[in-house]
Amino acid sequence: MKRALYPVLAIGVAAVLYWGVAPRQAETSKNAKSLGGFAAALIEEDAIPGMAVAVVRDGKVVHMQGYGFANASTRRPMTPDTPMNIASISKPILGIILLQLRDRGLLDLDADVNSLLPFRVENPHAQGVPITIRQLATHTSSIGDYYDTADYQEGADSPLALTDYLRSILAKDGSRYDNGAHYLDAKPGTVREYSNPGAGVAGAAAERAAGTSLSALARDNIFEPLGMANSSWSLADYPADTLATRYEVYQCLPYTSLCASTEEPKRNWLIGKIFNPTKADRRLRAYPQYGNPNYPDGGVNASAKDLAILAQSILAGGKTSGDPLLSPASFNEMFKLQLPPSIDDRQRFFWRDRYGMVGHSGSDNGVFTCLYLDRDKGNAIVILMNRTPDLRTEQAMERLVERIKIDLLRE
Repeated sequence: MKRALYPVLAIGVAAVLYWGVAPRQAETSKNAKSLGGFAAALIEEDAIPGMAVAVVRDGKVVHMQGYGFANASTRRPMTPDTPMNIASISKPILGIILLQLRDRGLLDLDADVNSLLPFRVENPHAQGVPITIRQLATHTSSIGDYYDTADYQEGADSPLALTDYLRSILAKDGSRYDNGAHYLDAKPGTVREYSNPGAGVAGAAAERAAGTSLSALARDNIFEPLGMANSSWSLADYPADTLATRYEVYQCLPYTSLCASTEEPKRNWLIGKIFNPTKADRRLRAYPQYGNPNYPDGGVNASAKDLAILAQSILAGGKTSGDPLLSPASFNEMFKLQLPPSIDDRQRFFWRDRYGMVGHSGSDNGVFTCLYLDRDKGNAIVILMNRTPDLRTEQAMERLVERIKIDLLRE
């Protein structure tokens, strides 16, 4: 019996010795004297290829800076003007478009969305109960969350029509309907569950109501009026090597070939938590740019500067160079709490409360983003990172938001 324990003890001793001698990433961010030093330290500590940060205080930009690389292999720097996919920050931009269409009398937030669709969306567990734009914009439509990166088109906008994609998963005759597997066992309006397909349905309704694409609606009614020169819902609008490269990060145990990425979250967490590999023991893998058939949920590309411009307009009540973004009634609609507290006490019209502010975050393959506003104080925070988030990176985002509040927003 004792002899049988020897190999186990030997392995244990070897593991302890390895843990003791393996190099670890130095953590210098806690000693950083400035916000710029703090952001630069986070890039080193958390293997963030590049990051762009914009901060608005009392309606004015007080910080606008890029850190690290938009493309690590060519060492193209990340700048405030570098566009990249902003993932789910696209949803509140979609919300603005929906409310603009309401202002034009082209849609009703509380009408059955099926009046604007070429296929029928109906929860099989609640037949006859309509799904509305408001429910889609508050994630209470009873459409469950779903996405599959295998549906993404590499390097181009998706050739699959949005309505064909949505029909395939949500309509009874859809090829992936799977007996209503993408619906919750709940009536519309009774449960909040984040839903990317729900945003897709809202986007399809907007396109049918307006008779044109989301890309055109955003360009003509938000991006161009505000001067958001690097923003678009279409990949075709960007020449090659314009967008920030999207990255996956692999953490590797020193002196071994054992690595893990966000695709193996448990192993990735353990390696990072226990061994904290140095920058030299981290590997980057570039993703292509993607076209998502469900582009309303996260297809916008924009720069930190452009999102700061959007934030400034919102903080000024929707001011543009021409007509305001929204009527006063729709502007108030966008930011009011939409749901009874028994369902959710933080949900607005695609916007949501976090960090003591109102905004949205976004994540997808190779991107991690956030945009948050404090309308009472005239403040806003924009952070764009070109890597897939993991738990450590999420903590870095939270730390950076808090440091910005202390250093620049006087909180």
